[in-house]
Amino acid sequence: MADNVLWELSKLGRHMGGTAGVSLYTLGVVVLGVVAPMYIGLALIDARVLVTYAFLPLLFVPPVMAESIAGERELKPETSAQGREWLMGKIGAGAVYGWLSVVVTLIMAIVSLRVSRGRIPVLPLLFVCGLMLLSLASALFAASLAAAISMSARGAKSAKRTMRQGLLLLLIVILFLSRQSWEWSRRLAIPETGPNFLEFAVVLSVVLVGSSVALAKLASHSADSAEIRLNL
Repeated sequence: MADNVLWELSKLGRHMGGTAGVSLYTLGVVVLGVVAPMYIGLALIDARVLVTYAFLPLLFVPPVMAESIAGERELKPETSAQGREWLMGKIGAGAVYGWLSVVVTLIMAIVSLRVSRGRIPVLPLLFVCGLMLLSLASALFAASLAAAISMSARGAKSAKRTMRQGLLLLLIVILFLSRQSWEWSRRLAIPETGPNFLEFAVVLSVVLVGSSVALAKLASHSADSAEIRLNL
């Protein structure tokens, strides 16, 4: 498993689209990690903003997973056991890539904010632990969801189109909820204190990890079904 993950990470540049894709990714990280913090200032420390950063894998991971799985389906091993290892390696690599992207972006954002504003409030340790846990869970969820979609898609372009549509739908839902009355906003409020936020992060991470396991099984089932159809 670990060897498969490292092997997939070694192909990350190609799955990101070569030089053009890596350059676009770098630009996105710079915008989110340098430009945005300098623009929004201390609002970056708000729990809602930090949770939004924790879910950045939903933006970064799907295109890479589409190229990794749908773009290399012909390289999938023939046996079911090897096929599952192949798929799990890709999901693991996608999760690592997504999580490290969040960590790097957040570090750049905090440093940029400190340089531009001087002293900034220090986040409680429990809050930081909860944020890292949540970002890891969201990265695993994004990789598993992208794998399930990619295994059912005709190709990488089809998988990317489906994921873009899903992301657009998610943005519409978020915008709708953000415009609701104050009572709705209070119900959806994110805890600000360290212990409460950690509890919130643990509960949400358990839900995301459980969903990730189900999606990974769905992707594996799709792979096995495709193998059976080919054999027939």
